[in-house]
Amino acid sequence: MAGDYAVLAPVYDEIGLAAFASAMAPRLIHFVQSHTDWLGRRVLDLGCGTGEAMKALADYNFAFVAVENTAEMIQQAQTRLAKAGLNIKWVQQDIRQLDPTTGLVDMALALDIINDLNSLRELEAVFKGVHQLLDTGKLFIFDMYTLQGLAEFGREGEHLVYNQPDKLTVFASNAYDYERQIHTQAFTIFQRVADCWQRAEASRILRTFPVQAVASLLQRSGFEITTVLDTHLNVLQPGVSQVPRVIFIAKKL
Repeated sequence: MAGDYAVLAPVYDEIGLAAFASAMAPRLIHFVQSHTDWLGRRVLDLGCGTGEAMKALADYNFAFVAVENTAEMIQQAQTRLAKAGLNIKWVQQDIRQLDPTTGLVDMALALDIINDLNSLRELEAVFKGVHQLLDTGKLFIFDMYTLQGLAEFGREGEHLVYNQPDKLTVFASNAYDYERQIHTQAFTIFQRVADCWQRAEASRILRTFPVQAVASLLQRSGFEITTVLDTHLNVLQPGVSQVPRVIFIAKKL
């Protein structure tokens, strides 16, 4: 899971890296409550980042277990959510090595994190860890860029992503390696601290996997696929990958 998230943590929300999770979390909760028999209160937020998904779900009165591997991200999340009144258990942990003693949950959410994994073996480790933490019959929801989606992302090239001239300016450069099927998003960050400007660089390395392979791996890990959606919450067939991003909703058997 390559990525300079300690460097990105202070600017993560400003440059839009939390936007997908923040926007999709309440829509997905509404979808499962409207289209399935899911009931529950205990929610595991995998790769919680700065906590924007939990903040977006504040009205649901969930009890969260927030798992994040980067201490700086957790610090940002705790600061941002300090006055939100949420019930959160913070766990600094790699999502590939989930602690089975954390306690059972009714839903696991993994938004905008699966593409940070390096291989199907790592994906399987996440699936097995989630399976141990989910109560029987409860849901695991995660999204993933497809091969098409990462290639489209790479065509964005270099651009200005944030500009507050007296405080923060951030450029991003996107590139997709078709041979290795890897997307690299590199950031150049100019941030004013006191009377000085500081420059930092950080990157995210994103990979994806064939949708059908992910579906098969889910099933081998003890899940039943309930639904596969696009980001507009249209239902797809599990083998369809001609969309930029897919969302899996799976149930623990």
